[in-house]
Amino acid sequence: MKISALKYLLEAGILCVLGIWLTACQFDTTLVDACAGQCDADTPAAPADTPVPTSIPPASGRIVFVSNRDGKGRLYLMNADGSGQMPLTPGDAQDSTPRWSPDGSSIAFSSTVDENTDIYVLELASGGLSRLTNDPAKDSAPSWSLDGRHIAFESFRDGNWEIYTIDTDGTGLTRLTDDPAGDNSPLWSPRGEYIAFASNRSGNSDIYLVTPDGSSTSLLTNTAAPNSDPAWSPDGSRLAYRYWPSNTIANICVVNVDGSGQDCVTDSPWENGSPAWSPDGNSLAFRSQRGGSPGIDVVNTVDGSLKSLITGVTPKGDPIWAPDGVRVAFQADSGGDMDIYEFIIPSNELLQLTQAAGLDGEPVWRAP
Repeated sequence: MKISALKYLLEAGILCVLGIWLTACQFDTTLVDACAGQCDADTPAAPADTPVPTSIPPASGRIVFVSNRDGKGRLYLMNADGSGQMPLTPGDAQDSTPRWSPDGSSIAFSSTVDENTDIYVLELASGGLSRLTNDPAKDSAPSWSLDGRHIAFESFRDGNWEIYTIDTDGTGLTRLTDDPAGDNSPLWSPRGEYIAFASNRSGNSDIYLVTPDGSSTSLLTNTAAPNSDPAWSPDGSRLAYRYWPSNTIANICVVNVDGSGQDCVTDSPWENGSPAWSPDGNSLAFRSQRGGSPGIDVVNTVDGSLKSLITGVTPKGDPIWAPDGVRVAFQADSGGDMDIYEFIIPSNELLQLTQAAGLDGEPVWRAP
């Protein structure tokens, strides 16, 4: 259906202030055996540096995020510097997990109406809002194909979590996995040839790959402890993921797409999570509990060096990279509200992008 009011808001450029919505993790962190020597030791975190003047160009691009400043969580859009904040969706539902299309023309997301969660697509130029799925069970976690014509998602419509794809015009619904165990967290590869997902079909959560037509499924990780949260490298040659040696400890690991080179790039006695690749594929930003003090860390996957971003706020959500590769955005607690911040890594500068009463979060950055 078309949302004419949305088109008016986009054309009029109505500005708003900001807030966020957090989605719950579906992973069951069951107590399991210890790391068993898989993980390599971290390089000690670099000390906090004093900000220095830099010639770093201003941030560019746009950020879509979720805010409940007007009631329910709805999608908002802003410029990379926090200006031009405007609502994208009507605000009559609970929106979450926004994802840019490959060409930046549309945003896929999950939305919950009357406790029913389905997949929607918003076309930015026209303001057209399309509902792709319509099932009493939950459909969530959309992920775009390389050509922007299909979306993978997780669904509970069969009584357990399975991976499906659907065309962006709402046709071509295809079930890719069919297993009594739960299959979730689908993520289409940058090359387009695989969809990674997590599954406990072997009795232990591991990362699997399935072809887009569902004809072939392969096990990528195979460890004594659970693995979750797959994240593709920009060139599609590797995946990062979380490895859980216990129910309170999670490390960031990397594996090649053929299953070789499996290696943990952190070895911490606390939980690390939500790995995100830098645009050049050489670094991973991730959430770190740091022994009870939440923060954002960046590890170089080439030399193993680790840098803790001294933000002065308490990160609460997943970090995302700016297209320029020198900035990381994240949601953080700011005195009772949740706002979106940007950290400029070379100069150790922290910028607050949103300041609305309420919850702002789930930022996703897009190049101009």
